[in-house]
Amino acid sequence: MQTNITLTSRDDLAVITLGNEAQANSIDLEFCEGLLRALGDVEANERYRAVVLQATGRIFSAGGNLVQILDGLQRADGFLETLISALNAVILKLRRLPVPVIASVQGAAAGAGFSLAMACDLVVASHSARFVVGYGKLGTSTDGGLSFHLARRLGAARALQLLLVKDSLNAEEASSLGLVQDVADPASLEEATFAIARQVANLPPSAVSEMKSLVGKASEHGLEQHLEDEKQAFLRCASTEAFYQRVAAFVGRSDSTRHSPT
Repeated sequence: MQTNITLTSRDDLAVITLGNEAQANSIDLEFCEGLLRALGDVEANERYRAVVLQATGRIFSAGGNLVQILDGLQRADGFLETLISALNAVILKLRRLPVPVIASVQGAAAGAGFSLAMACDLVVASHSARFVVGYGKLGTSTDGGLSFHLARRLGAARALQLLLVKDSLNAEEASSLGLVQDVADPASLEEATFAIARQVANLPPSAVSEMKSLVGKASEHGLEQHLEDEKQAFLRCASTEAFYQRVAAFVGRSDSTRHSPT
């Protein structure tokens, strides 16, 4: 299958590149399937000591493909549930990889793109990066584990403040909250990301794997169940007229009247 996601190597570092800049690296089924395959290839290759997840273009990821989601709401084929399940499989694979994943974020990481960045072990961001929630404005709850990771990193009150009130963070704000581990000038983002990846890769792999596993067990017990709960909440919100109308307005659809699936 044609995919815009590529896996390359830089010595013992795996480099996964999101390359659909024409669509702002929006997340759809093809995206999830391609990323899941790349992560599976990393897991199967014992030479890799760390993973860099990067993107081409001005935007890390604009989140879910809202045009496809809007079209899916018109059908009775369970498209939205299938999409969220595919995204959840990616999130679980990221968390369960034996090697750390470092996200390199430029421009916007919005919606499920924010979720994807937060599922990585470390985040390096350009000064131009923005982490955008966006779900509330569309009339739905989070997906991709965003509510899970924000609650554990920020605490309940700060997580809700970001999800319901503030809605977005610039790179410096995200860094001050501990959501981003390093902030770099746009021209040196790649250098800064690979410097951290190299530090990790130079450590004994057994120690790195054990520490990632221990931290994960300590902070992410119940992630799989939470992803299922989050998916069901999203689907309940997506069944409302408010969600349909707001997504239609966002993507500029003039035919904003919802029709029953046939």
